[in-house]
Amino acid sequence: MVGLQRRRSLSERAAPFVFIGPALLLIIILSVTPIGYSLYISFLKYNISKPARTIRFYGLENYIKVLTDPMFLNSILWTLKFAVISVAIEITFGMAIAVGLNSEITRSYNTPMKTAFIMPMMIAAIVSATVWKLMFYPVYGVVNCTLNLWGYPAVNWLGETLPARIGLILVEIWGSTPFCILVFQAALKTINTEILEAARVDGASAGRCFFSITLPSIRNFVALIVTVRISDALRSFDAVFQLTNGGPGTSTETIATVIYKMAFRYSDVGAGSAGAFIFFVIVSSVALVAFRFLRKDEVME
Repeated sequence: MVGLQRRRSLSERAAPFVFIGPALLLIIILSVTPIGYSLYISFLKYNISKPARTIRFYGLENYIKVLTDPMFLNSILWTLKFAVISVAIEITFGMAIAVGLNSEITRSYNTPMKTAFIMPMMIAAIVSATVWKLMFYPVYGVVNCTLNLWGYPAVNWLGETLPARIGLILVEIWGSTPFCILVFQAALKTINTEILEAARVDGASAGRCFFSITLPSIRNFVALIVTVRISDALRSFDAVFQLTNGGPGTSTETIATVIYKMAFRYSDVGAGSAGAFIFFVIVSSVALVAFRFLRKDEVME
């Protein structure tokens, strides 16, 4: 009897490892191993356009090369600006639309309006970028034709630095705001309506209710959305690659496009791998700081 209980206890302790073992093994094979190999490559002088015998240990030279590359450093500044501006506007629009959809006035039209707002999220990023590129064409593009109808001159959206950057931000906002709307709508449903009703009875305005009750109540959701969206915006690649390919010049190069070109256009896989790990540190640090900052008040409480 004791032996049976021991075997049963042993099998119960081993059961979780048996169930998660295959998934853990798959993660190690598909994720951890490639990351480890990429880290190893980042310390090599490795150019895929040259024979294998030219591969040799390079130490930290790849990291030094990447961190002293003006194009990479400029791409960091532009990527951070791009992420901050895009996410700030997405959060603002997402919250405003979610509050509007959650109001009594629009509640009966909630389903069709929600479907319309989340449609951009259903389209593949590269397809969306291609459509926007057609819309931004200087002569026959819909955007410039609309500006001409309103009496404004046409803009070379993809051929000048400022319009190209504005265009990329617009595309990012259009494709990512639906995610914010969905999460904020779910967050608003978790708020205790009795507290809001009591505040309105006491004479609190809609703005006071929002900033004093609604926003603090969904602070965790805001922290989540900001963290996720900043991480995604910093990794922006598809829209930049399709719309401007980093141009004009290198003015819209993001960190992701610079790393891609290092590794595959210029065949310097070692420098590309080093840039990828620097990129990983940047994204992780910014996302962690944003998340901790937004949860700071709650932690102190």
